[in-house]
Amino acid sequence: MEGQLEWTAHPARTRPRDLALVLSVVLLTMGAVLSAFQSLFFALLSAMILIASVASFLFPTRYQLNAWGVRQSRLGQRRARPWKELRRLELGGRAALVSPFARASWMDRYRGITLLFDGADRSAVVALLQEQLAKQEPSSEPSSEPGAKQHARVGQGPKSEAPLP
Repeated sequence: MEGQLEWTAHPARTRPRDLALVLSVVLLTMGAVLSAFQSLFFALLSAMILIASVASFLFPTRYQLNAWGVRQSRLGQRRARPWKELRRLELGGRAALVSPFARASWMDRYRGITLLFDGADRSAVVALLQEQLAKQEPSSEPSSEPGAKQHARVGQGPKSEAPLP
């Protein structure tokens, strides 16, 4: 692979109106919880849960595309996938999803990696992703049904769907 791309995406920095909305929702939720439960602990807990749910927007995320694969790191949490595991690329206006599943699956959110284009040259990222995914062999693709893969690994057939007595 000729190129290597690295960038940091920080959407909150480039979208101040959305940041103001997020902070307003967090503060209003804290106020409502504090008023309803009279507990500073629950108010702070609600704020932490909301902030964790929008962490990809609030905090910088570093992405690396290199000869090994795709890497993502945010707040000390790292996710990585080698090219040999990736089968599908889905493009959006602000992001791309690389997934180990050949078809859309509910597990994409957990097994795939979403790459935000904020702070990157979108065309260069897309070209590199397409180039690397085109090299992968479809014969070794994982099943889009996690249960089927598990049964194959264990050596059992699918579970019986007979009703319980």
